[in-house]
Amino acid sequence: MKEVRNSGVLRTIPLLITICILSFPAYAKYSGGTGEPDDPYQIATAEDLLLLGESPEDYDKHFILTADIDLDPNLPDGKVFDKAVIAPDTDPDDRWSGIPLTFFIGTFNGNAHKISHLTIKGGKRVGLFGRLLGEVKDLGVVNVNITGSGEIGGLVGYNLNGTLTDCYSTGAVNGNSYVGGLVGYNDYYGAATQCYSTASVTGTSYYGHYVGGLVGYNRPDGTVTQCYSTGSVSGNGSVGGLMGRNEGAVTHCYSTGTVSGTDWTVGGLVGDNYGDVTQCYSTGKVDGNVCIGGLLGENYGDVTHCCSTSSVSGKEQVGGLVGSNRDGTVTQCYSTGSVNGNLYVGGLVGYNSHGDVTHCYSTGAVSGNSDAGGLVGANFGSVLYSIWDIETSGLSKSAGGLGLTTSEMLDPYMLGLNGFANDPNWVLNAGHDYPRLAWEGTPGDIIPEPRIEGMEGGGTAEAPYRIDTAQQLILIGKASILWDKHFVLGADVDLDPNLPDVTVFGQAVIPTFMGVFDGSSHTISYLTIMGESYLGLFGYLESGAEVKDLGLVDVNVTGLGDYIGGLVGANGGGTVTRCYSTGTIKGEWAVGGLVGWNDGSVTQCYSTGAVSGGSDVGGLVGTSGGEITNCYSTGTVSGNISVGGLVGANHWVILRIGGYRFNPGLVARCYSTGAVSGTESVGGLVGLGPATASFWDTQTSKHTWRWGSGTGKTTAEMQTARTFLEAGWDFIEETANGTEDIWWILEGQDYPRLWWELVEE
Repeated sequence: MKEVRNSGVLRTIPLLITICILSFPAYAKYSGGTGEPDDPYQIATAEDLLLLGESPEDYDKHFILTADIDLDPNLPDGKVFDKAVIAPDTDPDDRWSGIPLTFFIGTFNGNAHKISHLTIKGGKRVGLFGRLLGEVKDLGVVNVNITGSGEIGGLVGYNLNGTLTDCYSTGAVNGNSYVGGLVGYNDYYGAATQCYSTASVTGTSYYGHYVGGLVGYNRPDGTVTQCYSTGSVSGNGSVGGLMGRNEGAVTHCYSTGTVSGTDWTVGGLVGDNYGDVTQCYSTGKVDGNVCIGGLLGENYGDVTHCCSTSSVSGKEQVGGLVGSNRDGTVTQCYSTGSVNGNLYVGGLVGYNSHGDVTHCYSTGAVSGNSDAGGLVGANFGSVLYSIWDIETSGLSKSAGGLGLTTSEMLDPYMLGLNGFANDPNWVLNAGHDYPRLAWEGTPGDIIPEPRIEGMEGGGTAEAPYRIDTAQQLILIGKASILWDKHFVLGADVDLDPNLPDVTVFGQAVIPTFMGVFDGSSHTISYLTIMGESYLGLFGYLESGAEVKDLGLVDVNVTGLGDYIGGLVGANGGGTVTRCYSTGTIKGEWAVGGLVGWNDGSVTQCYSTGAVSGGSDVGGLVGTSGGEITNCYSTGTVSGNISVGGLVGANHWVILRIGGYRFNPGLVARCYSTGAVSGTESVGGLVGLGPATASFWDTQTSKHTWRWGSGTGKTTAEMQTARTFLEAGWDFIEETANGTEDIWWILEGQDYPRLWWELVEE
C-alpha cells in the first residue's frame, strides 16, 4: 500500500505490480509443460489426470507423471468412475459405427510412478485408458478395482496399434468377455513389452469368454513379449493364465497363477491359441471342462521352446501343455505337471487334430477315463520325435510318440535317437535331469549325435539297414529318428518274451513308421503285447509308409482300447503288401487279424488268427475306408457290432484332420472262411459295408444270410476255381482275367491261395 495526497486529502491506494511469467503462457494446463515431446505436460495430481481425461483435444500430446496419484474413492473428492478415465468409450454399442472414435494417440510416460485405487463400474472398453493408439510406458496401476461388460483391462480396455512398455497392474479386474489384467483387447499391431500383472481376473456370467491374466484377446499381428502374470484367472471359455485367446505372437512370457474355466479351452498360459507361442512356460494349477492345457487350452498356431509344470485337471481335451491342438504346431516343448481328466487326456496334448507335435516330451502323471495317453490322448495329426516317461506318467500308451523308461529319458544316447541331438535349444545334465530348454539356464550340455551301431547298411533305399536279431528290431522301436528309414529283415526274428532281453511289450514295437520295411519273406514270431491302443508290430503307419513280404507268426496281442492288429494297429495311408499273421488278437474297437484300422491299402495279404473285440472286428481288418484287394482270412471272429469274417466295417474312416469320410472303402476279390459271431451287423465276409467280387463260406462261417456284403458259397463251391474265375479273379495259368497270376488253387481240396504262398507249399 502507498499513501498519496490529492487536493489535500490523504488516501491509501494499492500498489500495482505487473509480472510477466514467460514460462507459463495463458493457455497452460496441468502442473506444467507444453505437451511437446521435449516438454511434456506434467501430471502431478488427481485433478491433472481428470483434466486430461476431459480434454480429448490433448489426446495427441505428450505427458509425464511426476508423482504417485491416489484415486481412492474414499478420499475427499474421490469417485467411482463409470467409464475409462482417459479416452473413454463414446460409442458403447458399436466400435465401428459412423461416430468418430476417440483414442489416446499421444504418449504417457509414467516415469516409474503409479496410479492407485482406480475404481470403475462401467460398460465396455474400460481401464485407465479406454482406447489406445499411442504409447504408455513405465507406469503402474495399483490395487485397481474394475468391473465392466467387455474389453476390460487394468490399464487399457481396447488397444489398437498402441504400445505398452514396462507397465504393470495389480488388484482385481472383472468383466463378461475380453478381460485382461493389463489389457482387455489387444487389436492389430498392439504391443506389450516387459509388462506384468498380478491382478486377479474374472470373466463373470455365462459370457465369461476370452479371459487372461495379462491380456484377454490378442489379435493377429498383436505382440506380447517378455511379459508375465501371476494372478488367479477364472472364466467360462478361452481362459488362460497369461492370455485368453491369442492370434498374434507371444514370446518369452510366463504365468504362474491358478486358472479355472467352466467350459472350453482353458490353459495355464493361453486358453485358445491360433498364433505363435515361443519360449514360454506356465506353472499354475489349471482346472476346467473342455480343451484344458497346462500351457494352452486350444492351439491353432505355433508353440515353440515352451514348457509347463502346471497341475492340470478337467473333463475333455485335457493336456499338460495344450488341451486341443488344431491346425497348430507344438515344437521343442515339454510338460512335467500332473494331468487329470475324463476324455482326451494327454501328458503334453489332450487332443491333436490336424496339428503337428515335434521334438517334445512329457513326464507328469496322467489319468483319464477314455483316450488317455502318456504324451497325447487322441491324435489325428502328426507326432514325431516326441517321447514320454512311461514310469512317472503311469501310462504305457499314447496316441502318438514313444514311451521310454525314466533312465532312458535321462540318457543322452536314447535322447539322441529320438531327435534331441545337436540342438542348441536343449541341454542335458546326463543321468540327473530331463532335457531342459537352454534359455532356462540350468546346468547341462548339448546332446551329442548318436551312432547307429550293430546294423549293417545306411537306412537308404539302396543300402537299407539289415535286421537280424530281436535286439536290433527293439532298438528301432526306441529310435524315432529311424522311423522314416529303409529296413530289410535278414533272418527270422523270435520275440518270445521268455527269451533274454525280450519282454511283453506295453505298446507297439515300432509306434509310428513312415519308411519302408521289407520282410524279405522272413517271419517275426511270438510277438506278445498287452497294452491299450494302437497295438501291433507297428502302431501307426504314416502316409507313404510301406510294409511288405513279412509274416507275423503266433502273435498274441491284447489291447484294452482301439486300433489293434497283429501287424498294424492303424494304417493312416501306407501300403501293406504280401503280409500275413497268425495267432490271437483282442481289442475293443477297430480290431483286425492283420490291421486294426485301414485308410491305406492292404494287398495280397491274409490272416488265420483268432480275432475278438467289441465293435468293428474283422478277420483281416477291423474297419476300413481304404483299399483291400486280393486278400483272405480263415480265422474265427467274434464281437458285438459290425463283425465280419474279413472286414468288420467297410464304410467310413476317421481322417487325420479329425473329421469323417463317409464314402466306403474298396474290398475286391477277397474271401473269408472262418466262423463269425456277433450281435449286430454281422457278416460272413463284411459286417457292414460293400464288397466286390468277394465271397465267404456259408458252412464254415455259419452264416447263410447276406447281412453285410459279398456272396455266400458252400465249401465245395469255395474250393472250385470256376467260382472265382467267373468273378474275374486272376489265376495262374489263365490269361482271360489278367497276367499277374495272383491266385492258385488245389481244385476240390483247398481254398484259393496267393501266388507267393506257392513256394512255401
